[in-house]
Amino acid sequence: MMNACPNILKRVLHIFKNAFSKLSHNFERVVLFAACRPGFYKASDGSMKCAKCPPHSSSHEDGSVNCRCENNYFRADKDPPSMACTRPPSAPRNVISNINETSVILDWSWPLDTGGRKDVTFNILCKKCGWNVQQCEPCGPHVRFLPRQSGLANATVTVTDLLAHTNYTFEIDAVNGVSELSAPPRQFAAVTITTNQA
Repeated sequence: MMNACPNILKRVLHIFKNAFSKLSHNFERVVLFAACRPGFYKASDGSMKCAKCPPHSSSHEDGSVNCRCENNYFRADKDPPSMACTRPPSAPRNVISNINETSVILDWSWPLDTGGRKDVTFNILCKKCGWNVQQCEPCGPHVRFLPRQSGLANATVTVTDLLAHTNYTFEIDAVNGVSELSAPPRQFAAVTITTNQA
């Protein structure tokens, strides 16, 4: 009789262990498939757990599948739901011009605020102005930008084939992946130069 006790205990422990394992598994399934509370989201109805809304976003209803961005913050089409909402960058700073006859090298500092993104690029708008810098028109197609006029990854550009003894204004835009989703105004820095003799 005494020899049977250990076997009975083992069987009882085995039964309890199996029951606890099933209960724990069912509890995990309930947690996984339960609707998320406000402030959390679940991107699908699969076996994903609820995740806290990323920075600058929130959810206000149970069972949210994504989090909405705060005012003036955006999510680009290719941004995953787990990524923080971001905003356009601030304007470039400290534009420096180095004129060489009818060409100019423009350098500037990066924006203080990149909007929380790493895809900041720069676009250059060129205007040819009269002696009154308020009267300007777009530069003609003969003006060249090296390496290019838009989508610049570095904070420098060389502009060539300008007219001699002419006033030019260059506006340098800073943009990122959500700039097109936001309303104006543009975030740019401007500099006005006068070319030398060719």
